Amino acid sequence: MNKIKDFFKDWSTLEKAWLAFVLIFQTVAWLINKEGMFMLVLTLSSSLNLVLGAKGKVAGLYFAIINSLLYAINCFSIPLYGEIMYNLLYSIPVSAIAIIMWRKNSSAGGEVKFRTMTPQFAIGTIAVTLAGTLAYSRILTWMGGNFAFMDSLTTVVSVIASMLYLLRYSEQWLMWVIVNALSIAMWVMVLMSGDQSAALIIIMKCVNLCNSSYGYWNWRKIAKRVKAEEA
Repeated sequence: MNKIKDFFKDWSTLEKAWLAFVLIFQTVAWLINKEGMFMLVLTLSSSLNLVLGAKGKVAGLYFAIINSLLYAINCFSIPLYGEIMYNLLYSIPVSAIAIIMWRKNSSAGGEVKFRTMTPQFAIGTIAVTLAGTLAYSRILTWMGGNFAFMDSLTTVVSVIASMLYLLRYSEQWLMWVIVNALSIAMWVMVLMSGDQSAALIIIMKCVNLCNSSYGYWNWRKIAKRVKAEEA
């Protein structure tokens, strides 16, 4: 019990309420849609990954690994090859490495030390993202995947955002805002194609979109405090 209290000691009442709301909302949506236990674990692990990650908790990375595996399995039936390859070949290894790197860059109180981009680094990131999206969409088209350009865009932005997540840059949350917005559009197309289970993924992505906005604000706040302490 003391470990649980220590884990939440730096959480505001609003942050605790948001975590509870997200978990309850996802569970209710799962019950209404009458999906299997697989989809419940998939959506809850996604929410726990992002809510804990936005708060700067290393524990969120463990849920990231679980969610990436389940999400990749779910994408096999579409098929969304970009999402599958990103989650299995990139997201899981990056999350595992991030666990080690975050622990090495944490304060004595356990809070991860985040940072912000320079303008030059931000411009370079945008250029690499655009070039990667165009190149990867051609590969996915050649493979015969559905929604190739959208799949490429969400995958490439996710790859770049994950690397920034690993390196503790607060701006990575802005990229996740883009990823979640694009993912919502993509899964709406999947839903319209006849896959009713996509409705639960759309709800999950909407929750993730809201949480990404909070994550950016919170990481920026922490980054500014770290910079002031190190000055």
